[in-house]
Amino acid sequence: MTHPEQTALVEAAGALVSWDLLGAPEPVVEVHAADRAAAWQWELAEPAVLTAVHRLALLNWARFWWPASALAGVPVLHPALLAAEHALATHAVSHLLDDEQATERALAALLPLPLEALSANENLHAEALALAERLAELAEDFGVQAPAPAAAARRDDYALAAGGGGQPGGLVVQRGSAPVDWSLVPAGAADAVAEASWIILRRNGISVLEASIPPSPGGFPPRLAARFGPVELDLEPTPTGELTGSIPLPATALLLPADQRVLTVYAPEFAAPAPPDPAAPARRAALVGFALSRLEDPAASLTERAGRLL
Repeated sequence: MTHPEQTALVEAAGALVSWDLLGAPEPVVEVHAADRAAAWQWELAEPAVLTAVHRLALLNWARFWWPASALAGVPVLHPALLAAEHALATHAVSHLLDDEQATERALAALLPLPLEALSANENLHAEALALAERLAELAEDFGVQAPAPAAAARRDDYALAAGGGGQPGGLVVQRGSAPVDWSLVPAGAADAVAEASWIILRRNGISVLEASIPPSPGGFPPRLAARFGPVELDLEPTPTGELTGSIPLPATALLLPADQRVLTVYAPEFAAPAPPDPAAPARRAALVGFALSRLEDPAASLTERAGRLL
């Protein structure tokens, strides 16, 4: 199996069906319960079924790995559109999924659709209306009340505070930056491209580490933390959305070898800090390019094609 960040995956009964977003276009089927997989695996030879499974796999990837970045121009996907398309795609292939309650779970995640906001684009608006109609029918079939459409305002332009701020308060001893590992924070918690920065200051006779990451393109990030050598610190949001934190450093921290002077940002209770993956920068740059291509791809989901409008 390819790295999870680049894998579009569907958990089917008795097998995993996946696509490598950066590799060959053919799916890979990994069977772990042949008797269960045999009930549906033959259906993948039918183009319509394979297309439906592929569509769900891509939406699953978007839910967990979409690399939203104000710096790279990759917009945040609207959660209501994504939830709606995911519910319909899930139901379309529900008979071959490992989770027998998959459609019910997907319907439980529905949010008010931003129909009014999409009215600025005639084609996308028409697609959204059709989506809402199909969703209402599906919800009714399952005895669920689909949320009423919302008069959602367009998302504010994301202000970039990266590199902003005033002068550091103290003598600068060391400084650096590092990418935020996608696997250590929830999707959208941090800009997929922006780097976390750190600086060691000498202030009033003590050494202080200050760390910051640019605003989350999603608006309100979860609580994040960072590890630097032997210390850990909380990163709290500022009024501009930037996450910052500071902590006194022991004198020994200044003697750390270069490979340990690394700031690792993570979300407590989501993932534990881990060493950086040397292959990650190239892989993630390719995935940002893939996401950008989806915004203009007629074959992409409505959620992706409407990304720049909402």
